[in-house]
Amino acid sequence: MNRQLTSHELSQWLVRRLTTKLLCMIRSRSLLSVLGVFLFFVSSPLSAQVASSTGTSVPNARRTLEEAVAAIQSKEPRTGSSFRLIREVSSSASMRESDVGDGIFMDLMRTGGFVILEVNDKSDRAISLHLVSRKRNGDALVESNRVEGEVSASLAQELFSETTEFVEMLFSTPIDASALENKFEGNRFPESRDPDDDETGNLFAVPVGIEKLGADPGEIKELAALLGAVDTWPIRYALSTPTFSANPPRAIETGARKLVSLSGQFTRRQNGKLDVLHLLQDLKSVRSPEQLRNQISELRLLDNSLEKELMSEGMAMTFVANRSIATIPLKIGFYGRPDNSYGVMTASGILVGWKISGNGAPAVARMGLAGD
Repeated sequence: MNRQLTSHELSQWLVRRLTTKLLCMIRSRSLLSVLGVFLFFVSSPLSAQVASSTGTSVPNARRTLEEAVAAIQSKEPRTGSSFRLIREVSSSASMRESDVGDGIFMDLMRTGGFVILEVNDKSDRAISLHLVSRKRNGDALVESNRVEGEVSASLAQELFSETTEFVEMLFSTPIDASALENKFEGNRFPESRDPDDDETGNLFAVPVGIEKLGADPGEIKELAALLGAVDTWPIRYALSTPTFSANPPRAIETGARKLVSLSGQFTRRQNGKLDVLHLLQDLKSVRSPEQLRNQISELRLLDNSLEKELMSEGMAMTFVANRSIATIPLKIGFYGRPDNSYGVMTASGILVGWKISGNGAPAVARMGLAGD
């Protein structure tokens, strides 16, 4: 067993565990700048095709959509591109008069906007992903991120849709573990490959070696679901706060510190029988099925307590509004064969790694925080 950490050390360890990559860049005002996605983009003339992700027209919003495309084109005109609507973002009634902050997410919440994929007409490859909204003074605001590697337009749209569905499942309370697990490769939660891996880069992964203890498969599945639920709780908590759209990393940091506080309260209610933060920190030291069951039992109690806290926050409208932007895809890339691996990053800082099977169906290979 490792040395018992002090409460301060545990708090710092948990914050690092949950928000390592986000917290080191918290100086930035928005997640877009945090992740360095203020890139130049390519575009086409005003006569470029504007289509929805299903290939149909969007008559009710066409004028506004065409204005969004024109705003993209005004940055750096280039011929040979067309634009496809990935998502229309509606403004939030609770945020229309908000003065919490500025940035693309706040403006999307105040005035609405569009997520638009730019496509090379000749190759049918995805080029750039654009977020378009309006500033408070009425000027157009465009933030863009170039697609990394070769990704077909149709696959990009499918991965955006699949990622949105997957992350929405992650933001449910409580998380439906079985439905979530079915999204992973092989319809099972992953196992970490290296005993020394930082699991913030592979959430819902069970530490390597756990299966060798002789634990029941159902127990391993529950452990994975509980680890993922606890690890992502600060993000779900952040969605219930008004500051999320103004500064996602800061909101997630607040959620991490709230988790530290609630975990301490939980431990005291349990008469200090087992410090759950030590439990998380020492999970790889489990040596027997009985020890594993004890830790699963404690994690289950903690998870129930945390889920009740989310439901009692009384910020349902804020959560729903923030969820509408938290699932927005910001970045997509192809990371090579032979696995046909792709990554999609969302506005909540969640990075979902996808693999394309032989039949062309995408499956989640791993998920983590942006930057891992």
